[in-house]
Amino acid sequence: MSKVTTAPPQDDPASFQLRFRGAKVREHPFAGRIGGNQEFCLDPDDEAVKQQPDAAPIISISRSLDPSGFLVFEYYKMGLIEGLGTCLLVFVSGAGANALTTLGDSVSPMAIALYAALFNWISLTLFVYTTAPASGGHLNPSITMGTFFAGLSSLPRSLIYVVSQSVGAIVGGYWLRLGLGKNGYFPSGVIPGCTVDEQLVSRGQLFVLEYVFALAQLFLAFGVGLEPRNAKTYGPAFAPVLVGLTLGLGTLASSFVKEGYSGISFNSARCLGLMTAKGNLQYNYLHWIATLSACMVHGVFYHTVPPYKKSSGKARREALPCVEHHAGSQKH
Repeated sequence: MSKVTTAPPQDDPASFQLRFRGAKVREHPFAGRIGGNQEFCLDPDDEAVKQQPDAAPIISISRSLDPSGFLVFEYYKMGLIEGLGTCLLVFVSGAGANALTTLGDSVSPMAIALYAALFNWISLTLFVYTTAPASGGHLNPSITMGTFFAGLSSLPRSLIYVVSQSVGAIVGGYWLRLGLGKNGYFPSGVIPGCTVDEQLVSRGQLFVLEYVFALAQLFLAFGVGLEPRNAKTYGPAFAPVLVGLTLGLGTLASSFVKEGYSGISFNSARCLGLMTAKGNLQYNYLHWIATLSACMVHGVFYHTVPPYKKSSGKARREALPCVEHHAGSQKH
């Protein structure tokens, strides 16, 4: 039997550098890895950052907007993971949501809301755990756009991810419709977290609800999943659970906020996929506009009170928790 050993402690204290028959496990340093608390990134002065600026917290606008990132093949490979992950997440979450719409009055609204919150918590947690090592585990344009405006994801990567997530979501929506049949796919016309009753919820009200809920979700997700100062509190091993819990909280909080409002969207790609397959996009554009607005505002606050302070040399390296994990590996 082949023997699997870990890298020497001085190379990788977190034991991520597994070796099997002389090969190392592939790593993708990415400051915007959700649930990673910026543990899996490099120093801004590292040579590898010149090719992939978001391998470290981006320190300049020019690096963030550098179009040469569209030539980085790794971004497209990670985009495939994002697309596949989003496709499966939309299929699974859509299947659960579709089942809820068929219950009618046989189950109390509170029980349905609790089920939806628990379902979203568990599903998102597992999907983040699965995809975070390969792509960063965004699976959601809101997270991708949020990391871009926070300087944790470059423009090329962000655009590739959002397109991949959107395409994956549409594919997932159509797969679900194919499996359930046209008449069994959200037969009531209500898609939880996406559609609204236009007679009870105006466009302005929908924008306000989506905007503030999205801002709250970003605030919490960044705090538990991307805040480097929490790395020593619970670390990347537990962060995805808390990221999933933020969605569960948002689901529960938005379930009864207003009659005719079916709950927070937050994941615009999910709604795009499920609504496209249903043939009714309704106000999906408002989901995107509200989320984009929330990401921009959140980015302003993030840069106003950043987790890092400007420093140089040794002081900067000591300020970055991720440097110790990768400094040794760069020598090999």
